Parts: sequence; structure tokens; C-alpha cells
Amino acid sequence: MKKLLSISILFSLVLSACTKDLSTLNIDPKSSSEGLPSALFLQGEKNLSDALTSTSVASAPFRVLSQEWTENTYVYEAQYNFAAYQAPDNFWINLYVNALHNLDVAKQSFPIDFKGDAVTLRNDLDITDLLEVYTFYYLVATYGDVPYSQALNTKYPFPIYDDAKTIYSDLFTRVDSCIAGLNTTEGAMGSEDQIYGGNTTEWLKFAASLKLKMAMLIADEDPTTAGQEVTAAMQTGVFTSDADDALFSYDPGSPGNSNPIWQALVLSGRHDFGPTNILINTMVGWNDPRLPLYFQPTATGSYVGDVPGAGNGYDPSSVSDFSAQLQAPALQGDLLDYSEVQFYLAESVERGFITGSAATYYDNAITASIEFWGGSASDAATYLAQPAVAYATATGTWQQKIGYQEWISFYNRNWESWTVIRRLGYPDLDVVNPPVGAHGNLPLRFTYPTKEVTTNPTNWAAAAAKIAGGKDVVSAKLFWEQ
Repeated sequence: MKKLLSISILFSLVLSACTKDLSTLNIDPKSSSEGLPSALFLQGEKNLSDALTSTSVASAPFRVLSQEWTENTYVYEAQYNFAAYQAPDNFWINLYVNALHNLDVAKQSFPIDFKGDAVTLRNDLDITDLLEVYTFYYLVATYGDVPYSQALNTKYPFPIYDDAKTIYSDLFTRVDSCIAGLNTTEGAMGSEDQIYGGNTTEWLKFAASLKLKMAMLIADEDPTTAGQEVTAAMQTGVFTSDADDALFSYDPGSPGNSNPIWQALVLSGRHDFGPTNILINTMVGWNDPRLPLYFQPTATGSYVGDVPGAGNGYDPSSVSDFSAQLQAPALQGDLLDYSEVQFYLAESVERGFITGSAATYYDNAITASIEFWGGSASDAATYLAQPAVAYATATGTWQQKIGYQEWISFYNRNWESWTVIRRLGYPDLDVVNPPVGAHGNLPLRFTYPTKEVTTNPTNWAAAAAKIAGGKDVVSAKLFWEQ
């Protein structure tokens, strides 16, 4: 395993080390934002997508934690043991160094190297800042208090940890600034933006949808603010179809720039993961049309999942494998999509934040997910007509109805599949499917990196003391977890 370094050391890396492996992602040399800034932006955007798409249990074990996948041989993460591969350390590095550092240096460099007009420059800066906000959202929602005000400033080799709720409030302010600044009558960077190609209309929708996403994270802890932000997001205009999805385009012609899932499951020749019994059994029980889109049947034509934490081994004759679609090198990285937005709106109705029909938004969300994976509107209608799935007749509270369906739809959304359980409580894996050999209950947060404990001990200790119970442990609830 590579040596882990502190934030302060990694932030001093030379820029040339941040721009490798980009040649086939087609940066336009005639774009208004030339040279190093555009390369850094693209590297930051790609690294962010990689971090959230990765299958690596050494940095992103969230599919395993949420039991959408489980491990076949080395079952540490499936049993909630992060000691072997230090996922909290590496997720921290991937977001702070590989994503945020590149984005921030790009933002500083745009005004120096820019060749276009002031309006386009502002669009470039706002798009970059939106991705920074998005990245800090994941850090706060994963760790709690984190370095923020001093984190990207090399004057502070040992940055303080800012209060998570204070950071969160500032992130809303930054999104508002981006919404106010984005000019949809003008363009922005072109092909160096592998999500929207510099389409500012789509980035404005992304900003509003990100605000909605952020609002729902704090809906239990601060419903007043959450409701206000949901209303504001709706007024700006959130995603209205799958055409708005924030998808990062990978290059299937370049192994290093292909989808990380393909790299891990196909290029590597390894078989480290399998689908879980709870996900497959739930989908089978509800006749879910996404089954053949998510998985391959066994030799007998059935769909079978593994037992989390059991060390199942790899036997495709008796356990389902992942679908060819999931393992395609050109599969796009999904950062935020229409299905997710519609689930949030269904939840917003139930919480009284907006008026409308929760059932309609719920149906829209599920339909969008099915169509995203290649199913049809007819498939979705048949699925939704079942009493066990229909919003009016499905079992449980609105949290259970939405939670289960959002969890299924978040297949391949990695961190999101873990977080919907943390937010809504469903499926309650501690009760319905605890892993074999589990070290306690489902982790509610990541601990701080071990290198922060040794290289930034004063600020780490201050942050740890503020955690519920005063200890840096995975079982402590973050400020938004009720």
C-alpha cells in the first residue's frame, strides 16, 4: 500500500504530478481557458468522479457497507474493520488532494491564463467552485468537523478543523453565489469539462439540485433551514429529466481513463466482490425489472447473492455476477441524477417543505432509475403497480418506502447507498441482515486519518473532543444524524 501523507505535505506536491494521464480526455487547445488551469480542472473533476465511483475498499468501501456488494475473500470492510486498508485515510486524500487541490489551483490560475471575456471567466470560476462545494459536502457528511478555512492554504501546514455545521452554512452561501453568478447566455470551458461540456444552463440546474441534496441531509437536524433551501432550489430549477444527469464521461480507449469499475472488475482479472443476498432477494421479491440490468443470472437462470462478511469466494455457477453493462469501460461516473432529485422531492412533500404528491415524485424517481439502466416506461409501470411497491400500499412509513427504493436506485452510487441508510434508517441492516463477524453496528462516520493523529495532533484532538462521546469512533453520530 502506498505511503500515506498528511494534507499539508500532499498539498505541496508539484503541479506536474497533478496533471498526468489526461492526454486522451480531449482538452481543446483552442478553448478560452488554456493550458494548466484547464488541465487541473479536468484532473480535479476526474479525480472526484473516480473517488465516488471507485470499487476500492481501501478508499471507498461504501457499496460494501450498504450491502449492495460484499467481499468474496478479504472481508474486513464487510465486517466493519477498516484497520487493514485504512479507507478513512485514503478517502480523505482522494477528496482533499486529488480533487480539491487540483480544483483550487485551477480556480487560482484561471484569471492568470484566461483568454476570453469576463463573463466566461466568472462561469469557469463558479463551475469550479460548485465542484469544490460538492467535495466539501462529502467530507463534512463523512467525517464531521474537517479542515476548511485553512485547508487549501499552504500558509497553514497544520490546518484547524472547522465546525461542521458552520462549514455547511458557508457551503450554502457559496452555492447561492454560484447561482447568482452563472450566466446562462454565455458559455464556459468546453471539452475540459467532461460532465456538461461547459453548458452553463446545465450547471445552473446542477447547482439547484446540489442545494436540494444538501438540504435533505440536514432535514431532521434543522428542518427550518432545510425547508427554505428546498424552496429556493425549486425556484432556481432542479433537474427535470435524465438528460440533466451529472455524468462524467470516461474514455474506453484508454485503460487509465476508463471507468474505475471496469479497471477493478475486468482489467485486473480479479473477482473480489459479489452482490449481496439482501439486495438480490429484495429485488427478486418485488419482480424488479433492473435485476438483469444490475446482475447476470447463475447457470440455472436464477439470481443469487452472497452473505455479507462470510467470505463466500467466487463461483459464478452458484452466485450471480455483475452485469456486462456495469462492467463496461465507458460507463459514466454518476455524480448527481434526476432519480435522486425526485426522491428528495417525494421526501420534501412528506416533510411539508413543498406541496404536491409524494407518490408522483416517488413514481418519477423509480421510473427514471429503471430507464437510466435501460428498462422501459412500461417496465416501470408494471413494477409500480405491485401492491408491495406502490406508494399507497407499500409497507411501512414514508421513510421505509422511500428508503428502500432509493437504496435500490443507488446501486452503483457507492457513498449515496450508505448515506440513504444513515439518513432514513432503511434498510436497517443491523436488524435485517447483520454481517457475519461484524465489529459492531453499521458505521455512521469515518474516523479521521491516522496521519492526522500523528502530524496534526493538536487540531485533531480538538476535533475529536467535539465528537459525540468525545471519541474518534465510527459509531458516533454526526451533527445531522438524528
